[in-house]
Amino acid sequence: MKPRSYQFGSVWVVAVPLSRCWDFLTSPGQRWFDWWPRLREIEIQRTSRLVGSRAVCTWKSPLGYRLRTSLLVTEVVEGTRVRMAAGGDLTGLAEVALSELPGGGTRIDVTWWVHTTRTWMNLLAPALRPLFLLGHRAVMRGGERGLRQALAAESPG
Repeated sequence: MKPRSYQFGSVWVVAVPLSRCWDFLTSPGQRWFDWWPRLREIEIQRTSRLVGSRAVCTWKSPLGYRLRTSLLVTEVVEGTRVRMAAGGDLTGLAEVALSELPGGGTRIDVTWWVHTTRTWMNLLAPALRPLFLLGHRAVMRGGERGLRQALAAESPG
């Protein structure tokens, strides 16, 4: 069965400066479960310079199925971008790009260029593709809300 290709894009806006957002997202002590509501498992192997760091994640879709993904950091532009190779149930590339907004907020663009590897997903993609897209959006919206809350909770003052 031929893998099905997807390009997912999400834009998040958080009301904290880019430097603080970057520091939070790249912190070695970051607690992913605190702000990703659909994350069920995560194993992290971190390098001191981020490149080469790996995370294996299990996500629960709003539709009830689970996805297991591995992410390997392949490129870092300090303060602005992380690129990753994705493996597991979704294989391809992912990029997280941060940019400063007027007024001190941060825009976070999360883009995935992936294909599915699970047979059932490839077989049912013609009928279920719209639901897969909705599921992805729901997971990402939850991540955005969680990130906003986590950043607000650690806000100085």
